[in-house]
Amino acid sequence: YSKVLCLKLISNNWTFTKILVCCHKQDENIRNSEPYFPIQVGADLHKDLDLGFAKDNTGDNISIKNPYYCEYTALYWGWKNLKDTKYVGLCHYRRYFDIQISEDNVEKILEGKDILVIKQNFKMISKSQRLQNLINMTSTEDAWLFLDTLLSIHPDCKSKIMEYYFNSTISFPHSMFIATKDIYDKYCEFIFPVLFEMEKRMMPRGYSRQKRAIGYFGEYSLGLFVICNNLKYKEIPIIAYGTADYKITFKQKCIRNLLRANNAILDIFRKEKKELVCPETIKNGFKQDNIELRALK
Repeated sequence: YSKVLCLKLISNNWTFTKILVCCHKQDENIRNSEPYFPIQVGADLHKDLDLGFAKDNTGDNISIKNPYYCEYTALYWGWKNLKDTKYVGLCHYRRYFDIQISEDNVEKILEGKDILVIKQNFKMISKSQRLQNLINMTSTEDAWLFLDTLLSIHPDCKSKIMEYYFNSTISFPHSMFIATKDIYDKYCEFIFPVLFEMEKRMMPRGYSRQKRAIGYFGEYSLGLFVICNNLKYKEIPIIAYGTADYKITFKQKCIRNLLRANNAILDIFRKEKKELVCPETIKNGFKQDNIELRALK
């Protein structure tokens, strides 16, 4: 430990921080100095690969699920194996919060807030877009099955589920956040029962992108967790490198702004959804696949 950290430990007024950095290969952008803590994900599937970092296949872990859970195997590892931390976060090897974070300033950055999240680069065009985005990343059936699973496990969050997935444009991308370990654990307790149950209920799929559906469901749940728990959040811009640094052209930006303005007017006249009703075509498909809906109408 540094002298500063030792003094904090002695005075019982310490801020021991670990920001997990998910990585699966060597990359020049991996941050490995405190408070960043690189962790090799999917280590159980690549035992011949050693990046020189902590691995997600030690202790209580779900490393073998990494092809499906993505960064959530690191999130799970932190939940079960980090015991001596006050603040915990999650980043990717090419995506970070665009702010200098250290042991000495994390409390100041979080002052008055419960959680740091990523500020949206590309705000949603309309309130109806979130479900469509989730469908695009997974499938129509899986998106509705996810909503059904969420409702069945967290029935007390029904109004918030309606608000988040159908009546808002708030979104915190990439599953990236920094919070106290207590809030970090609470998020894990909120989302992993849902992800584990989805893994049991989903039909097998053949395309590599769709195999990552569980990870997408996790990513599309962080904002829900924030509003369900009335957390005060602070949005920080993202800094990304390589292929993770998505660029939007001036023309694309203008088109998105026009569409957003148009939909803002339409949203005024759209009725807010009060009930989650699964489309009949999807229901019929579930019946054919012997999948029983538990909470959706």
